Amino acid sequence: MSIINESNQVLDIYTGKVGEQYEKLSTKFFADWKGKAIEESSLKKGDRVLVFCCGTGLDFPYILEKIGSEGYILGVDFSEIMLDQARNNIDKNSWNNVEVIGADITKYRLYNDIKFDAGVCTLGMSVIPKAMSAYENLLSNIRSDGEIIISDMQLAKGWKSVFNPLTVYISKKYGGTYKRHKNSTDISLAMIQNLKDVKKETFLLDSYFYCLGKKN
Repeated sequence: MSIINESNQVLDIYTGKVGEQYEKLSTKFFADWKGKAIEESSLKKGDRVLVFCCGTGLDFPYILEKIGSEGYILGVDFSEIMLDQARNNIDKNSWNNVEVIGADITKYRLYNDIKFDAGVCTLGMSVIPKAMSAYENLLSNIRSDGEIIISDMQLAKGWKSVFNPLTVYISKKYGGTYKRHKNSTDISLAMIQNLKDVKKETFLLDSYFYCLGKKN
């Protein structure tokens, strides 16, 4: 299957029923691990945070706890159905310092070369075909010494790899495949090799991880 066809397949998923029901389907299951990843980060009051694959904005409350009303969040996603839900959540919670836009995260560039203090992507890299391009693009929009926070599914190794077929099967409805789960694993390896002050933790029999690191 070509990259274009794969991208269209994922877009169909998140502009269909999964996109409409995403909050109900996934709000609680990953919540603690998402919160732990942000809690372990070096985010602070006043930081500007770029969130790729922001979806309906499930990461926003955790980030806002760290950056406060002085900070700013820009969420980027390709699903207008999910972005509409994010906008509703922004209005409902009166988050005056949060904005979302529709764009391809493998290509999105900031205007006027403004850099963010941190980049976040949760449960996004493991479902998009051009994951490494998306990661490199996220990195390019973050200032020197800024932080990258990735939290996602991956393929386990060793004896725990026997559970990989189940992991991929469960995530299939969200766009997960062996290849895409490997992509997110490769991204965490790139972070370990190329960033500084890297921390990685794994959960759920090593099928889920978060990785934090600072840009050189």
